[in-house]
Amino acid sequence: MASVLRLNRQDLRDLIDNIEAGGGDASELKRELAALGPDQDSRIRSRRHGPRFTDEEEPTLIERLDDSVGDLFSGGVTDELVAKLIEMDRNHSLKDLRVMCVEAGLSAGGDKKELCGKLLARGIL
Repeated sequence: MASVLRLNRQDLRDLIDNIEAGGGDASELKRELAALGPDQDSRIRSRRHGPRFTDEEEPTLIERLDDSVGDLFSGGVTDELVAKLIEMDRNHSLKDLRVMCVEAGLSAGGDKKELCGKLLARGIL
């Protein structure tokens, strides 16, 4: 009866390296490795966690706030408004802000800064 040897991709790569380091011919093993196709684990990891590095700079706080609540204010997001949003964020919980929005007849969807922006735009806080 023939014996069976099972190797994962890394073990196969290591075996190929060892054979070639000893002066042997590992061309058949290289063909087998190529026939396996792309590594499934690395595709799953990259999809789940995304790329590690990007060429884009992370947006500033003002840019992020301008994207989320800037349309609520005619002058856009100013430094004064950012200070008020940060203060409100610090002093109120998400649950409190949602309750205040519902009581004011506003949508309670969004993160804390969006909810603060909605309340400030209405003049409630």
